[in-house]
Amino acid sequence: MNPAINYKVSFSGTNVWTILAICLLSTLSFNGIFIFTCLATLMLILSLIWRYNRPGILVFAFILQWLQVITYIFWQNSKGQSMLASNSAAALLVSCAGLFLMAVVIHFMIRNLEIPTLARLREQAEKINSRKLLLVYVLTTVFLTSVRFVFGNAGGADQLLVVFSSLKWVFFMTYGFMVWLRKKNVLIFIIIIGYEFASSLTSYFSSFKEVLLFAIIVALTFVTKIRPRQIIFGLIAIVLLGVLLLTWTAIKSDYRMYVNKGKREQVVSVKRSEAIGKMQSEVQDLTLNNYKLASNMILYRIQYLHNLNLSMERVPYLLPHQNGAVWWKNISFVLTPRVLFPNKGVYNASEKARLYTGLHYAGLKEGSSFSLGYFADSYVDFGYVGMFFPIALIGLFVGWIYRVFFKMSRLNVLFSYAIINICLYNFSSFEADGLFLFGRLLTNLIVYWVLAVTVFPMLQKWLYKKG
Repeated sequence: MNPAINYKVSFSGTNVWTILAICLLSTLSFNGIFIFTCLATLMLILSLIWRYNRPGILVFAFILQWLQVITYIFWQNSKGQSMLASNSAAALLVSCAGLFLMAVVIHFMIRNLEIPTLARLREQAEKINSRKLLLVYVLTTVFLTSVRFVFGNAGGADQLLVVFSSLKWVFFMTYGFMVWLRKKNVLIFIIIIGYEFASSLTSYFSSFKEVLLFAIIVALTFVTKIRPRQIIFGLIAIVLLGVLLLTWTAIKSDYRMYVNKGKREQVVSVKRSEAIGKMQSEVQDLTLNNYKLASNMILYRIQYLHNLNLSMERVPYLLPHQNGAVWWKNISFVLTPRVLFPNKGVYNASEKARLYTGLHYAGLKEGSSFSLGYFADSYVDFGYVGMFFPIALIGLFVGWIYRVFFKMSRLNVLFSYAIINICLYNFSSFEADGLFLFGRLLTNLIVYWVLAVTVFPMLQKWLYKKG
């Protein structure tokens, strides 16, 4: 890090006092001491990892995981339940401690990496031909989306297809960085966001929020100071996303049943126009009661402490600690190539979730998958203290991936930033199954490292302006 420049994101004086007031007032609410604990944890995490001119994914990932932790308190409050009534308090405290531990590990892994100045980033942006980059984004969007559509769920190969389909987002983010730094082509970037948003509405999962989240990650890279205006814009964005999420939650059950024609498969079996028509009719029929039910469902779906809480009630009282067996299965499954072991089988995360929570989660036969969560994986294996060892290793792995791509001197800095953001995007899910988290991070690392030392340098040479 350049010692002459302080890259810490600062808060205006008004915002500091506002934050302190919110923290103090939180202690007066129901389960308030736990809300205060979460707020304090977030402030500590951000003080460690948030630096402007750094890739925004780390801040984004920790905020999202933290949100899934604190939402559990609001879900409990909505039912009038005290956090002290079960293992809820213990689940929340170890989750806050685990997130902070990972932030500490990552901080020490990347703190000595020199952060480029704004002038340096603008210099890197000026080297790239924006029209060529836009063309690459369009081609990868059309071609790679088609590849996944043609092959569908191709078993083990589907993981590679997922990674390759994410290539478009590398070019999307690089283009976003250029727009931000050069203050040009803003309208084109907005049109791209609008297109991605609209085109994803009719997918089975309606992943319309994905492009908005990637745009937020781009913006987080360049935040130098939190001002009241930014807080207002942030709140507006949260409200808009919240309304969209509420609406989708209220209609998704009937919509999914319609688009897959009653099959228990995660596919769209109707025409796009029919899917849009069904979505419009469902939205028009929504009532205030639908939104109330959806809000309760959202609190439950966003939080992911419930599984950890239930696991603590069952282990070791009904089931023994597994002493590493869960994580060994996670890692060995990922490292066992299906090409060499055709009888490898299909991993069903719901089976593990059912075993350690006691809940009857739907599985692959029902076209669903529910994960136990990688924090719960760690607790089931090693208990309250030992669980922090695999959690620290995850932080170490994330920090190492960050360093690998950050230090690639052959690549334009903006390309490196985009690759880091995409490679670590799956780290933003607190609910991620340990196998999925490790597998996706490892696959991303391998695929993008190979591309970064072979294809990307040649592509970069073509993208650079002549003369």
